[in-house]
Amino acid sequence: MKNLPKLDFLYFNLELTEENYLNRRELYYNKVDWDERHFENYVETCSFEELIFIMIHIYRDKYPREKFDSSISVDWEDQNLKSYTNKKGRIITENKFIFNDFIRKDVINMSSQFHSEEYTDDESIEKYWRNESYMQNLFLEFNKEIPLEIIEKALEGKDYTKTKKDSILIYEVQNSPIASLEVTKNSIKLNINEDKVILYVSIW
Repeated sequence: MKNLPKLDFLYFNLELTEENYLNRRELYYNKVDWDERHFENYVETCSFEELIFIMIHIYRDKYPREKFDSSISVDWEDQNLKSYTNKKGRIITENKFIFNDFIRKDVINMSSQFHSEEYTDDESIEKYWRNESYMQNLFLEFNKEIPLEIIEKALEGKDYTKTKKDSILIYEVQNSPIASLEVTKNSIKLNINEDKVILYVSIW
């Protein structure tokens, strides 16, 4: 795809030092400048084919900061799927976020699922915030038919297999933050390879 916005800001991270943590917003925005806003504008206004492409493209080689879904909708409700305390004493939660009021007219349904771990009190003494989280999957449904050639263009250069199960076409991707893509006529679900997750320093 031509004319993609600058994407480096999606992968910008900071060393875990007290100074970086205290100055994280200034350091982040000094680095990304207007790239974050340009990305949001692109996702809001690009063609349907470009939207499918960039959704896959930003995850295919390196796990990014979560910015894609908030560029499509800023209104959501969350649903707790499970909560428990693990053997290390961390509180583990998995939450599903269901989005509403989409900025794009071609998106009719979107949800994402996140894994979060709240640190124990002892761990928090050694850290600058109290938890970590990452996306496990992202689902989008559209009022248009998904062009498979765009998916395969976005995966170009990656090793993947393609299998059909009932009405779902499954792309399993090797050596990628994308574990698999589950594609139907009008929807796509991106499943994350949790071994490739990057825990970014929180800016907010």
